[in-house]
Amino acid sequence: MRISHIALRNVRRHLSRSALLLLVIAATVAVVCVLYLVTRSAERDLANKVDAYGANIVVVPLTKDLPLTYGGVSLGGLTYDVASLHMTDLEKIRGIPDSRNVNNVAPKLIGPLDVGGVQLLGAGVDWKQELALKKWWQITGSRPQGDHEVLLGSRAAAKLGLLPEAAVSLGGEAFRVAGVLSPTGTQEDDLLFLDLATAQRLWARPGEISLVEVSAFCSTCPIEQINAEISAAIPTARVSALLKAVESRRLLIDQFRVFSAVLSGLMVLVGCLIVLSSTLASVRDRRGEIGIFRAVGYRRRHIFTIILVENLALAGVGGLAGVLLATLAAGPLARTVAGVSHALLPGPGTLVLALAASVGVVLVASIYPAWQASRLSPSLAMRQV
Repeated sequence: MRISHIALRNVRRHLSRSALLLLVIAATVAVVCVLYLVTRSAERDLANKVDAYGANIVVVPLTKDLPLTYGGVSLGGLTYDVASLHMTDLEKIRGIPDSRNVNNVAPKLIGPLDVGGVQLLGAGVDWKQELALKKWWQITGSRPQGDHEVLLGSRAAAKLGLLPEAAVSLGGEAFRVAGVLSPTGTQEDDLLFLDLATAQRLWARPGEISLVEVSAFCSTCPIEQINAEISAAIPTARVSALLKAVESRRLLIDQFRVFSAVLSGLMVLVGCLIVLSSTLASVRDRRGEIGIFRAVGYRRRHIFTIILVENLALAGVGGLAGVLLATLAAGPLARTVAGVSHALLPGPGTLVLALAASVGVVLVASIYPAWQASRLSPSLAMRQV
């Protein structure tokens, strides 16, 4: 009779022990896989949401400032040697080596506006990029799209006394107020937004832009690297990374990862100890059986192999059951517990790795009990018969 047949028959004979180990292995594998999948889903979802929530890099013209003081009295400052930005610089940003991590590139042209005798600050924007960047904007009315539509900040609308669908004249041209922004608590409440190309024409500043806001995906790359690449591509600009938001995101992601790793490690340790203690108890209870095997000619390596094959067979079945449970439970748990909109599904590599890990852990936990069983003396074991 083959050793594998003996081991599988012993698994069927000791159903209570086999059922306990199957349950422990399946539960351990399921919990570890679920934690991994939920954590990965939360990391990806958090990174996507934070990356998409506004700009994390600002590109402005490079200027030189000279502070003016006389007799200890500050007379303000003098700005000189101002290098302007142009529309061609947008292509340079899109052409950096890490361009795959660049999401939105939103140019702006800032200038004064006279609206019916009321002085306002206007911002020419690319509607598509700006609205994609400012996902938190709440607009009463409609989202502007055309070159003769404007968007008013809340205080600017109150100052002008205008509502959505109202008409407004800028530079002798008629425009429609598409919508009014809800209060944001920023300078945007005082601005009048209009189409970038239209603003460049009204202010006679063709191709010129005042600043560029860049939203970059950096969950897999340091934002300082993108910052340096943009600076190298546009040497006439000052590039500033909003590191505070980026570092906050990294901290949250690291906390998710550490929590998952610690809890997974504890689960593996507990499962390993249960397999070890259960197998040692089984070896003590089966001294008589092992003694018979030794008495009829089975060598130590045969006894060692029988114990290992028994546990590895249980590890394979339990690991498969745990992986299937994790696959079914990871999605609902990620959506309900972590609030993830799109849960990460395990790939074939993840499933194979989970099965291999479960077999490996059980193998490690079974080596000492198998070694103890192989060292039993036939005469000592026969006394238990």
